[in-house]
Amino acid sequence: MALAAVHAYAAEHRDHFIDVLRQLIRQPSVSSQNRGVRECADLIVRHMRAIGIDARTLDTEGHPVVFGELRAARDGAPTLLIYNHYDVQPEEPIEQWRHPPFAAEIEGDRIIGRGATDAKGNLVCHLAAAAAFVNTADGPPINLKFLFDGEEESGSPSLPAFVDAHRELLRCHFTLSFDGGFDPSDRPTITLGSSGLLYVHLDCQGGTKDLHSARARLVPNPAWRIVWALGTLKGADERIAIDGFYDDVLPPDGDERRLLDEYAWDNAAQSAHLGVDRFLTGVTGTAALERLLFQPTCNIAGFRAGYAGEGTQTVLPHQARAHLDFRLVWRQDPGDILGKLERHLAHHGYGDVRVTPKSMIEPSRAPVRSRVSLAVVEAARATYAPAAPLVKPRSEASGRQACWLGARLGVAGVATGVGPPDWLGHAPNEFMTIPHFTNGIHYAINIWSRLEGAAGPDAAVIP
Repeated sequence: MALAAVHAYAAEHRDHFIDVLRQLIRQPSVSSQNRGVRECADLIVRHMRAIGIDARTLDTEGHPVVFGELRAARDGAPTLLIYNHYDVQPEEPIEQWRHPPFAAEIEGDRIIGRGATDAKGNLVCHLAAAAAFVNTADGPPINLKFLFDGEEESGSPSLPAFVDAHRELLRCHFTLSFDGGFDPSDRPTITLGSSGLLYVHLDCQGGTKDLHSARARLVPNPAWRIVWALGTLKGADERIAIDGFYDDVLPPDGDERRLLDEYAWDNAAQSAHLGVDRFLTGVTGTAALERLLFQPTCNIAGFRAGYAGEGTQTVLPHQARAHLDFRLVWRQDPGDILGKLERHLAHHGYGDVRVTPKSMIEPSRAPVRSRVSLAVVEAARATYAPAAPLVKPRSEASGRQACWLGARLGVAGVATGVGPPDWLGHAPNEFMTIPHFTNGIHYAINIWSRLEGAAGPDAAVIP
């Protein structure tokens, strides 16, 4: 297959693909608010069908999945299942946006809007690559299946049941997802696994109503109960004190250790990107990267009790709530950690603090030595030379994406992304640059072409 013609088509139709992306951004699809999600799914299906992809929406227990298939130009080709999501985060705080969040305005080389990178820009790269192959080569070099999730920003709660009920439909040789973007050094990042997540609310009740704070001499304050309960979970040494919490935590194996050493962690750049002078426990270099990817967390994401406005209000609140999230590593089970958390609180005298799970995502681990990982690394080198890709044995983020999906289906998966560094994900003024978007189309083309003969056993090693 003459790839030059495919790449030429993608370059010549750049403006059309930018327009498709802007159309998708202009269609809100906020899964947590059930706003515009089905309308966005239907819009994507129309674009897929216009390309020649056999596409439809499939219902789940929550928001619909968009599914599509595109056959290879030859028989016997391997099958790649591409995961992306079309839902987005809420746009608040709206007043901090320079343009309306769903207007998809172009500012210089930036397309600004909610979902510009996460993940509509990433998603459209695959649609554009498909169009380029269909219009120049009668089809892609491999069989393609597309699974576009409408609930990723809400933890994909319906995806496990959907996958288990549609295993034959989703049968494939490998999985791939595009989401997020480049490293702060503007190098493509490739990840071979993801963190798990347990997100809970801790609630405590005092009296039946808010009271004058003078009554604090007699009436228990639920905010103090929550604070004291939180204080039992982790010490100043950053060690999580829940009994058995670390039982299933493993150090990196030989292949994973090699990837950590080769990653070339830039302490100064990472510190500047995160806005800190030093990392927790004083780690630096490869040790900082290992801590980021191979150690679990216990994070207070929010706290609500009493009065938090301007001025003073001397009140004794009758309710308090903490939002707590745990990032989990391979082999840690969020259900198991939930049970350990509940037993820990009861053991320390905080049985009155109610634990309500809000989101649970299993960690995933994809094989380092897989044909799809080799293909993605080679494609990144071809697309972004001289910049070398950064290969991470797993991601610090959580999600039921390609690596999780591959593990569920028994195949290897790889995650990467094409957004620019500091693309303001989940924040006001989220953006995709036009160069990162158009290069992402060529990246997808290069990945597919390198998977053409890769249907055999996973025996390749990332060099």
